[in-house]
Amino acid sequence: MDIDDLYALLPDFRCLEGCTECCTHFGVPSRTRAEDERIREFLRRQGRDILPARGTTCPYVSSEGCTIHPVRPLVCRLYGTSPNYRCVRGVAPSRYLHPDEEAEIFELYRAYFF
Repeated sequence: MDIDDLYALLPDFRCLEGCTECCTHFGVPSRTRAEDERIREFLRRQGRDILPARGTTCPYVSSEGCTIHPVRPLVCRLYGTSPNYRCVRGVAPSRYLHPDEEAEIFELYRAYFF
């Protein structure tokens, strides 16, 4: 299993255009070594540097949204897809993850990526 296989288990979720609500209230997203390496490589290819946290705002959010969207970590992808991580703006996927699915995703995440 690779990290993309895990991400594929999440329901599709489309943020409101221009919304950065979760990006500005939760700080630097937690991530595994595999995710951190993906982010570092993505930034390196773009000639960008790893950025420090800025209070509760993710350093990779801009006025246009997430600047690392293709390689964003699980916690960012999970937001809005589960009853436990509902979007504060009320956006929802076509179906939420069932609690058992969420638990399985976290178990796989821990087993394969920590």
